[in-house]
Amino acid sequence: MVRHRRRRPEPRERMRRWWPVMTGVPVAVVALAGGYAFAAGGGPGLESALGGGSGSAGRRPADPVSARPADTDPRDGSRRLAEFTTGFKPGEARVTNIRLGAKAVDGHVVPAGGSFSFNKVVGPRSAARGYVPAPTIVGSRLVDDLGGGICQVSATLWNAVFEAGLSITKSHPHTLWMPEYPKGREAAVAWPSLDFVWRNDSAGPVRIRARVDGGSLTVSLWGTPKYEVKTVSSKRYALTRAGTFSDASRRCVPMPGGPGFQIDVYRTLSQHGRTIRRDRFHTVYQPEPKVTCTGR
Repeated sequence: MVRHRRRRPEPRERMRRWWPVMTGVPVAVVALAGGYAFAAGGGPGLESALGGGSGSAGRRPADPVSARPADTDPRDGSRRLAEFTTGFKPGEARVTNIRLGAKAVDGHVVPAGGSFSFNKVVGPRSAARGYVPAPTIVGSRLVDDLGGGICQVSATLWNAVFEAGLSITKSHPHTLWMPEYPKGREAAVAWPSLDFVWRNDSAGPVRIRARVDGGSLTVSLWGTPKYEVKTVSSKRYALTRAGTFSDASRRCVPMPGGPGFQIDVYRTLSQHGRTIRRDRFHTVYQPEPKVTCTGR
């Protein structure tokens, strides 16, 4: 079992975007701006049995951890497969939406061989269901939209699924990287078209636990371990410059800007010391424009 805690985002807000250029059409393995590369016949960003990528590791591989008593549920004997934590600033409007999303997935059980659809389980992010407007990137502007921040739930769950060695069958990264999540390891969602789907290919049911505590969201998965999981990421490469412009409109939101880049994330699944599969997730992030507001 591997646990990870992601630091809280820096005070400055990075752009959050829900519209990747690639929206799920299988293609040959190529670089796709704003999305995972799809391997023909495979899942998003997934290439099996690949050789090592260029560049040194950007993140330390996650070594398997033997189960301790705290990693076993005494009620049913299930094991903690993985756990991941991301941070946020308490008091932001999006925290309401994060809490609602976490509550929706908490306790959900995915049977062996079954699939989990984030949109199907969480449902519409509407005012009638308690969701509130919060910052969301639409096009190239930061605007308030219902359900803003829900992607933190999908991204945190994505990392738990990734660390647990479960199959990710449909996933889309944000067009721009956000410091809340590891580079190349996150999932954007939007109702109803942009979904995050994974399959429980383990030997038994998998139960999701999600909790919000202070300024953090933690998602853990419980079930029967199938693989030993190790992960590693490349360094950023193919950096691209961000544009710079000014805006005199009253709706302008200043943005610090940042380079676009590509990154590869590898996951090795093993049993009894023998490698079963090696997956590669390739992501292309667009540069974040630097925006100066001049009309204030």
